[in-house]
Amino acid sequence: MPILSKSRFLSGSQCEKKLFFDVFRKELRPPVKPAQQALFDTGHKLGIFAQTLFPDGRDTTEGMNGKWNIAIERTKQWIAEGHHTIYEAAFSIPGGFSALDILHQQKGERWAIEVKSSTEVKEYHITDASYQYYVMHNAGFKPDKFFLMHINNRYVKSGEVLPAGLFHLEDITQEVLANQPLVQQKQAALIEMLDKGVEPQRGIGKHCSNPFDCDYSHHCRLHLPENNVFELFNARGKEWKLYEQGILLLQEVPDDFPLEHRQVLQVRGIKYNEQYLDRSSIDAFLRPVAGPLYFFDFETIRPAIPVLNGTRPFEQIPFQYSLHVTDINGEIQAHLEFLAEPEDFTNSRQQDPRLQLIRQLKKDIGPQGSIIAYNAPFEISILKSLAAAFEEERSFIESIIERFVDLLIPFKNGWFYKPEMGGTASIKSVLPAIAPEFSYDDLEIGNGGLASDIFLSMIENNFSGNKDDVVKNLLQYCERDTEGMVLIYRHLKEIIAS
Repeated sequence: MPILSKSRFLSGSQCEKKLFFDVFRKELRPPVKPAQQALFDTGHKLGIFAQTLFPDGRDTTEGMNGKWNIAIERTKQWIAEGHHTIYEAAFSIPGGFSALDILHQQKGERWAIEVKSSTEVKEYHITDASYQYYVMHNAGFKPDKFFLMHINNRYVKSGEVLPAGLFHLEDITQEVLANQPLVQQKQAALIEMLDKGVEPQRGIGKHCSNPFDCDYSHHCRLHLPENNVFELFNARGKEWKLYEQGILLLQEVPDDFPLEHRQVLQVRGIKYNEQYLDRSSIDAFLRPVAGPLYFFDFETIRPAIPVLNGTRPFEQIPFQYSLHVTDINGEIQAHLEFLAEPEDFTNSRQQDPRLQLIRQLKKDIGPQGSIIAYNAPFEISILKSLAAAFEEERSFIESIIERFVDLLIPFKNGWFYKPEMGGTASIKSVLPAIAPEFSYDDLEIGNGGLASDIFLSMIENNFSGNKDDVVKNLLQYCERDTEGMVLIYRHLKEIIAS
């Protein structure tokens, strides 16, 4: 008989075909991406940290080497012996298996506790917990209460991180109990499907990304050609309306189908290889820009467990910036940069790295001239958080916020379009269209997510590699971003000049 773990039950709840592939077609699953692995690692780290709220527990997984039957027997034994806290308590029933983050006895009650790295209870958390309750109940170990322990995003670090402040324990017992009839029906249906061993016939739909992006979407979308309707810019459901009408290709979208301006440009670019230029809007956009110009980009970390005093869980913390200084025509005069020391994030030194960054920024940015960023609201949000953290620097920070220009606007608004840009207005779509020779391919670090993950690993002392090489790679990546902005700006200036 197939065994449903809670992860498999969640897969089957999202899509029966996803569960079928989990069991019978694992080779279709792509390798785990670094960003995904970082999320897994964060969840594991939080799970370990949460255990400190319920100390002196026994861990069923210690030395078991993946043999969950050992964990199941240990759980039974330790419950019988009266141990108050068990980590990774494991339970099984015919066709079902579940491991619980924390099992705890509190005033004669049996508490089941699941730890999540989110800041609120989500619907799929209830589904997850409902299945765990179902397995525990039918295994003879019904919990009296079921809790979800998630991050308290109002917690502010001050000294050592306190787990009692970082985590919020939310009672979801009633929601879990209400779900039991549905869990029973779903479990029986999924077991029956797996017993048959026949791949379910289910097409793609909104379930493919709800609640998670499916690992097998690439396989289920093999029938979709290049330039399909799912590549439509900012589609907001229009892609599904087209797909349900049997329209797969953007070039097949009817002329009378309601599209926004930027979407029309994309479709006409595919159909007729058309470019588009709104010279007057670009001219009006560039006219207020004043030299000297400062092309600016932040890199940030977003740790679940705060690393600096005065910060909250998942707060964006800048650790690096790149700054290209040019004249009004985009001719580069200087490149300036800042990269914090990972050791400065331990609070063992007196100098806050954010304050170091601000003071360096005061030296690097002059009192006049526009500051240009791509998707400037991100940089502005970081600066606002710095102003809130360091009141004595608020005046300076607010003065530079007023000078920001968002280089994304001409492309998001569709004032300039080339078919090579496709369905996004991101800098990594725009740059190849206007400067094909420009690339990130030669860099060891080629995206902001990887830069963030690596720097955070250095802060948390779980980095393996050569620090000098990583520093060089981080600086090269951030510099490449602002260099790309300069090229985009020059291109827009040349358009107006011509």
